[in-house]
Amino acid sequence: MQRPLILGAKGTLGGQLLNVYPHATAWDREEVNVLDFGSLRARVGELGFIPDAVINCVAFNDVDGAEDHPERAMALNGDFPGALAAYARELGTPLVHYSSNYVFDGVRGEYAEDDLPSPLSAYGCSKRRGEEAILSAGGQAYVVRTAVIFGPKGVSDLSKKSFVDLMLDLSAKRDTIQAVSDEINSVTYAGDLAKATRDLLAGRPEPGIYHAVNGGVASWFDFAREIFRIAGRPVKVVPVPSTQFPRKAARPPKAVLLNTKLPPLRDWKSALADFLGASRLT
Repeated sequence: MQRPLILGAKGTLGGQLLNVYPHATAWDREEVNVLDFGSLRARVGELGFIPDAVINCVAFNDVDGAEDHPERAMALNGDFPGALAAYARELGTPLVHYSSNYVFDGVRGEYAEDDLPSPLSAYGCSKRRGEEAILSAGGQAYVVRTAVIFGPKGVSDLSKKSFVDLMLDLSAKRDTIQAVSDEINSVTYAGDLAKATRDLLAGRPEPGIYHAVNGGVASWFDFAREIFRIAGRPVKVVPVPSTQFPRKAARPPKAVLLNTKLPPLRDWKSALADFLGASRLT
């Protein structure tokens, strides 16, 4: 029986992790304020056992909001992960923390795990700070970079709808939708990422940075068009440049994560078809 501690358990990824770890200790903001680290340590001490692993899904994920509140983004994405890594090392238990392809500037287009980050935004800077803090803390710590997560919305009211759900919502109101065609990313199904996390912890490779994304790449235009094709929605998707939708935070034009360390995940289109098929049955 595997009994990890999952922080941020009511988000999209946290919910999928609970599917692969049904006996996990699952905490969200109702159970503990992670920025009150003394409280977190006390709660862990009350468990009566040391978790098999600590899996951190807590994050400030509002990319544009981080431009207005960089200190909040840094607290959750940068400082907290470093403190958590030091605590996990003290406990002697492995840590998994999730980072983002937005730590890269998109100039090279494709990035392996050891490529040098150069973030463009406050959000990207905060995620990179978290990576550095974790690696500096030592211990059995894994930084898992991922990108464009989709899957069932988490039960927390702070859990955001994925791009898939946002597009399906729009398709109920419009028969033509504009989507950005000049930003290209990797795409990741939360269920597949949860399983990859389980396999990573089971294998216990060397600590460090790993990339976990589904195979293939997509612009937002590509992604939207595939969503409507699989869902059978008669929506016309019009490709537009990113300048059509001005946003506070700069995005990398192409930040594809190359997985050179872990077993490859299936193509994102196959994962999307499974997700949409399951969604229509619920």
